[in-house]
Amino acid sequence: MRRRFTLIALPFLVIVGATYALGYSSLFTVSSVEIIGSRLNVNPGVIKGEKLARTQPKVIATKFENLAWVKKAEVSRDWISGKVTIRILERTPVALYNGKAFDAEGKSFQLQNGSPSDLIQIQAINAALALKAVELLGSLDSQLSQTLQLIRVQNSGSLDLQLAQGDRILEVKWGINSENELKTRVYRRILALPENKKITKIDLSAPHAPIVN
Repeated sequence: MRRRFTLIALPFLVIVGATYALGYSSLFTVSSVEIIGSRLNVNPGVIKGEKLARTQPKVIATKFENLAWVKKAEVSRDWISGKVTIRILERTPVALYNGKAFDAEGKSFQLQNGSPSDLIQIQAINAALALKAVELLGSLDSQLSQTLQLIRVQNSGSLDLQLAQGDRILEVKWGINSENELKTRVYRRILALPENKKITKIDLSAPHAPIVN
């Protein structure tokens, strides 16, 4: 009878002991917190000395992902060392609109480390129109994007580009966001012609009949 009682009680005692060790004893506490992927001083909400079992990785990750400039966060606990590691993937800005950045997914956020000087500027009357500029960026090749300085979005959705070409600034009427590969090829062919060395304006809204000035 005693043996039977022992066999029944033993698993219960193990569970109780493990629960106490994880949740209440001085064992398995947070020894340190490391944030990887960001230099910003962000409070992770984890206190050194608190119980590791009460540190909830999903809750902490969600807290970071609720920050507009954070794309993804992962949190892990090391039960041996007591270290909590938070890995952050920040959003990468591709353009600026009214002092705020857009990433390639069209997510708007406030830059945390100042505005990089090489970011493309967007001019539009509202954020919805500004997104049309971000959509265009996603369809342009990197070579063309590197020369792009400004995108102006008209109320109609038509796009005007400002590109650096050597010591010149070219004003390009791109038109709506369509036939972008064709427009890019026509743009390059126009620039390759010797007689176009001094042009400053190109109308590609109808790429089969471009106009240069």
